[in-house]
Amino acid sequence: MLTPDITIMSVGTEITYGNSMEPDNGWVECLNQKWDRNIVLEETSKVSELTLQSETEQRPHKVSFYVQKDRAEDITRSVSTCLKERGLDVKIIYSGGMDLDILPQCAGKGQALAYLHDKFKAEGKLPENTLVCGDSGNDADLYTIPDVHGVMVSNAQEELLQWHGIYAKNNPKIIHAKERCAAGIIEAIGHFNLGPSISPRDVTDLSDSKLETFDPAYEVVKFYLFYERWRLAEVENSELYLANLKAVCVCLALLFNFSF
Repeated sequence: MLTPDITIMSVGTEITYGNSMEPDNGWVECLNQKWDRNIVLEETSKVSELTLQSETEQRPHKVSFYVQKDRAEDITRSVSTCLKERGLDVKIIYSGGMDLDILPQCAGKGQALAYLHDKFKAEGKLPENTLVCGDSGNDADLYTIPDVHGVMVSNAQEELLQWHGIYAKNNPKIIHAKERCAAGIIEAIGHFNLGPSISPRDVTDLSDSKLETFDPAYEVVKFYLFYERWRLAEVENSELYLANLKAVCVCLALLFNFSF
């Protein structure tokens, strides 16, 4: 898979850049405000109904538990009150019918995205189009950010669909896709006219590139798919595609020359 330029992970508690996964130190400083992981662990250890998730699910600014669905609301309320009395300012997110995450108040996927938008805007680089995609309750914050398009895939979990029904049912910039998983995201790309709305894997003629609607990222994916099929001897008229690839490379070269 292609490595994203920027990655938001761990329920919005980590922002990293590039292949080296360089952390955003400004975001770390924000998360450190009124946060003490040791206090969170100390107080939650007193709640027998909380089961700590495996070590691989824990992060410096995220403490994750399992909890029974019928107890989640009461435990969220009591733990929040307890930690506030200890001087912490936390956010508790319940999702997936059993996952309970305790984070700093300023954390979350939506807050991380808003932080990046503010950072890009200050640098004069605010993206023209942002599409947020989700399937569980811990994705809800993403849809509250101004100037974004949003999609909930058809197989989204109950808590996210409930949130949509209460807060975003009549918002034209947020849709509930008819398709599942990645197909739902592709559906939204087409719905909002954000780019090609067919997966490159479903393109039968890989040589059919329209340079007037040229999309570098799309062409890169198509190249990898061509290479995959070529290695399996599944490509007919490979000479035609290679000629088209040369034209695409010329277009890429011109694009980067203009950019720099």
